[in-house]
Order: sequence, then C-alpha cells, then structure tokens
Amino acid sequence: MPTRQERIGVVRDDALSAALESVRSIQGETTPLAARVRDLAIRGAEALRADERRRRELLTELAEWSTSDDPPWDREVLARVDELSAG
Repeated sequence: MPTRQERIGVVRDDALSAALESVRSIQGETTPLAARVRDLAIRGAEALRADERRRRELLTELAEWSTSDDPPWDREVLARVDELSAG
C-alpha cells in the first residue's frame, strides 16, 4: 500500500518470529504482520524508557542512601567488613 512514510526492512529471524507468534492471539489472528511488528516496536520502546526511568530512580536512591547521615546499614559493620568476613 502506498505511503509517504519511510519504510524499513526487518529480518524475520527466530527471535522475531517467536515474539510475533507469542502475541498473535492477543493482537488478533487477522492483524497484518507489519501492524504487529509496529505495535511491538512502539510498546518495546515504551518498556525500555520505563526501565531506564526506574534504573535512574534506583541509582538516585542508592546515591542518597550512600551519602545519608542515617543509611539503612550499620556503618561500623561496613567499616569492618573485611575483618568480619575473614572468619
């Protein structure tokens, strides 16, 4: 079907075939393959952005804990970790 949008080629390897097959019943048996690939790409990008946001949140939380005056660990034990683990 003609379009003004740029088209891209995607190799349908085993991993892509498995992904497409795993969502076929969810997306609809009659949904065109190109539409399924497009939907997976868009949802995959959303998931990657969410993962990155969560990773940054966790790094911020870790930085706050590590510089806190009252971290969620015992500083004395941490200072002696080598000595205590030599057991």
